[in-house]
Amino acid sequence: IAASVAGILLLILVQYVYRARLPHGTYHRLLLVGVFLLPLAATWSTTATVMEGTKSVQACRSCHVMHPFVNDMTSASSPTLAARHYRNNWIAKDQCYACHVTYGATGTLAGKRDGFRHWWHYVTNTYPDPIQYVGSYANANCLSCHQGTGKWERVKSHQTLVGELWADRIACVTCHGPPHPLPSERTVAVASRDASRGMAGGPHEE
Repeated sequence: IAASVAGILLLILVQYVYRARLPHGTYHRLLLVGVFLLPLAATWSTTATVMEGTKSVQACRSCHVMHPFVNDMTSASSPTLAARHYRNNWIAKDQCYACHVTYGATGTLAGKRDGFRHWWHYVTNTYPDPIQYVGSYANANCLSCHQGTGKWERVKSHQTLVGELWADRIACVTCHGPPHPLPSERTVAVASRDASRGMAGGPHEE
């Protein structure tokens, strides 16, 4: 906001107050700052703020089609992987984002691309109910946190199958259970029922 206001004020002053007093070169340089550089700074800061905000659990909860997932994750009794991670505070913040974005620049960009696609289906009301995960879930998202820990290393099957796991030929959830509610428990109606019963608590994060 500050950059936008500064750009507008600069253009007004340069064009209507000081134009006759400024050297030709200075006039054009100030126009460049007001027309291009300050708007670019405003765009960058706004985009960065929005992208950071979309990482939060609250951002996921803001779409009602995601309520079954967030309600389940924050449930004190759910056996799903998401709920167990949340309940035990294994991921301190941005729990949805932490598991659903493959890390690195390309992974983050892919996550934002998918987020835009989700938003588009939401605003155009073209999503199925219950919603389904598109594609396959990469084990790398699990292994990037778990591999190398003492608990993970002590399981012999992990050592035997590590190559298969990294190649996504065997899914982590095959042994460790569903990450989210089953499709029959993902409908908006179910989410409304659970919310009315008070099954879901608030996210840990601020």
